[in-house]
Amino acid sequence: MTTLRIALEWFLNPDHLPLLAARDLLRDQGIDLDLVVPDDHYDGFDALARGEVDAVVNEPLHLVERREIALVSHGCFFVTQGGVLMHRAALERLAQGQPVRIASPVSTPTTDQLCRDILAGWLRSTRQTKSLPEVAIQPAGFNHVDNLAAGFDGAWLAFGNVEGVAARVRGLDTQLVTTAEAGIPQFSALELIGRRDADTQQAAAIAALVAALDTAIPALCAAPERARALWYACSGDAPSAEGDAIVAATLPCFIAPVVPRRDRWQPMWAYLHAHGGDVVEEERFAAMFPTG
Repeated sequence: MTTLRIALEWFLNPDHLPLLAARDLLRDQGIDLDLVVPDDHYDGFDALARGEVDAVVNEPLHLVERREIALVSHGCFFVTQGGVLMHRAALERLAQGQPVRIASPVSTPTTDQLCRDILAGWLRSTRQTKSLPEVAIQPAGFNHVDNLAAGFDGAWLAFGNVEGVAARVRGLDTQLVTTAEAGIPQFSALELIGRRDADTQQAAAIAALVAALDTAIPALCAAPERARALWYACSGDAPSAEGDAIVAATLPCFIAPVVPRRDRWQPMWAYLHAHGGDVVEEERFAAMFPTG
């Protein structure tokens, strides 16, 4: 068996169902798909640079950040609504000019500024105060809804189909402030990312994974009951109303065929570039999408 090691962006969740379904298909081809769960949000990219994994799954926002290794996109398999998941009471305080405290799995100048831009855009779109109060962003791990329940005012880098649904099922009075509401290009998605200098064996295994995703995604979407069963079998979670609701909200987010598309993320790159984000130069960005 050939082992194909894929680093995830955070803990295993229903966003990764296509990878779980593809794992069974790849096994028949002699490929063992190993999904590596990180401790921190950037662990996958660090492991990729060290040669410890063959590819990563992460948000396209992190695809375009400046780093030493040259990356290549193998395509996007999941797109959702994302942004800052806020307690409604905290949003009201924000509109009144009071400070808020946001939990995030990662804190960098680029990601922190995006969080503030989204909240500022929401304030403008709702015709409330035009000046953004103090927004403190603190690294607090991946468990957004737990962080909200523990007292944070909001959770950043949240996905509507997972954290938005979980917060609602748990009875939290929250609102997802999305990039769309703030007039910021979409980037809440999962991209399969590899090294541009991958060897022939790695490239072949990743190509087989992409083909398996193209088969698995329509099958998952056509059979929600089987998708739920796969999730519970692979996660070890007991069936629950929350799990059922998240899987149901996630299936419409999957897209196939999985192909690298520069036009999908060009607006995001242009926005970050124009707003001082530490992103790659345009030529290097274009080279990430060899098929255009």
